[in-house]
Amino acid sequence: MFIGGIYALTSHNPTITFVAILFPLVLIKLLWKTNEAPFLFFALLTQSLAVVVKVFYSNAIDVDFTQVHDNPTHIVSAFYLSLIGLFSISLGMHLVIKTFDLRSLDYIEAGKKFSNKKLIRIYIISAIVYPTLFALSFRLGGLQQPIYELLQFKWAIFVILLVNSFATGNVKNFLMIFFIEVILSFTGYFSAFKDYFFIFFIGLLIVSRNRLKPSYAIALLLIAGAGLYIMVIWEHVKPEYRLYLSSGQAAQVSTKSNGESLSKLYSLIAETNQEGIADGFYKTVNRLSYIDFLSATEAQVPSNIAHTNGSLWSGALERVFEPRILFPNKKAIDDSEKARLYTGHDYAGADRGASISLGYIAESYVDFGEIGMHVPLFLFGILIGLIYKSVLMNSPNILVGTALVVPLYIEIYNYEKALDKVVGGVFMYFIIYLVVKRFLLKKFLKSVYTDESVQSL
Repeated sequence: MFIGGIYALTSHNPTITFVAILFPLVLIKLLWKTNEAPFLFFALLTQSLAVVVKVFYSNAIDVDFTQVHDNPTHIVSAFYLSLIGLFSISLGMHLVIKTFDLRSLDYIEAGKKFSNKKLIRIYIISAIVYPTLFALSFRLGGLQQPIYELLQFKWAIFVILLVNSFATGNVKNFLMIFFIEVILSFTGYFSAFKDYFFIFFIGLLIVSRNRLKPSYAIALLLIAGAGLYIMVIWEHVKPEYRLYLSSGQAAQVSTKSNGESLSKLYSLIAETNQEGIADGFYKTVNRLSYIDFLSATEAQVPSNIAHTNGSLWSGALERVFEPRILFPNKKAIDDSEKARLYTGHDYAGADRGASISLGYIAESYVDFGEIGMHVPLFLFGILIGLIYKSVLMNSPNILVGTALVVPLYIEIYNYEKALDKVVGGVFMYFIIYLVVKRFLLKKFLKSVYTDESVQSL
């Protein structure tokens, strides 16, 4: 606080800089529990980055915060409304998770219950099957979302393998799998490399909690630094690379083989110079920052378009209880349509191979205004906290429980996610979790536990 306060006072934007520095400390107070993996904390911290990143960028280039945004008129209001919204969600989570304690359990001891060879074998099978089932899910209509959510439980295996590898000293094989997964993640139109770095970083915190060795501290810095550098390079080469993948089509598809994709990506990276890195850094900042949409929405609502009085939130909840498999005529989600309507700007939609969302916090503002918007966000935080608590409290040990909440983390760490998708994603996660717990979890544990640990099941 002291160092941050000095930096804020000497910065170009002292007030909002101080708030930006204070907010992570508030999140630590609300969501960090030393005896648990900090997935909820990092989910909200990542979202807050979309709000505050241009505070530090504007300070670095010594200009006013409003000057680095495309919709500056209400940008300061959007900054505060977004942080208050994230605080409301965090407070809802806090009221639930503060009431239980898993202090007596240990990740390392739980990790040793698993056979490293069995885990690697199961993970490799899941990694091979994943892209085939993912592609197939889009042809199955109403089953697409349940299948997608089921596939996200691959992350649970990844986390268990991570902790087991460090607990048993079998780190080399895990690192090889990590690097291969990161490389292969670039072969599709959308890359999931950020997820691998995020989860590896948090997983290493799990392994090193309460005993952070210098080697682990260096590893954490390397993971964070490598992830940021790759993100910068990716933002620079992404436009040309995606154009190549889609063969010039206005569609979010890849028409190339893995070998062709990686060969093209390598050539683009090899051509990247210092100017390219600077361009990538600027694009990364712009990509991370997402409050311009809320600022533009405030300019439109309610002066030109009236608040919708809960129709967006109720619509998102209605979609949860209208699965497409039973309601095949349910209207498809068009994020760009909402963005165009409530900002007054023309954003490319599905017809041009794009999807631009307002973000669920901006949609909450459209529904209830700058005060009322925080009530459903607070209740949504309670819901997430209840699901998180239920999963951890009903798991055989802390590692399995933590692994099972990783798909929930994937659903909630994006500030930009549309309301329909984040609400539907959280509910669908919990439904699929219940299916996994009832029909698959015990079989999975038997297949990957050591012979001694199987006896305790």
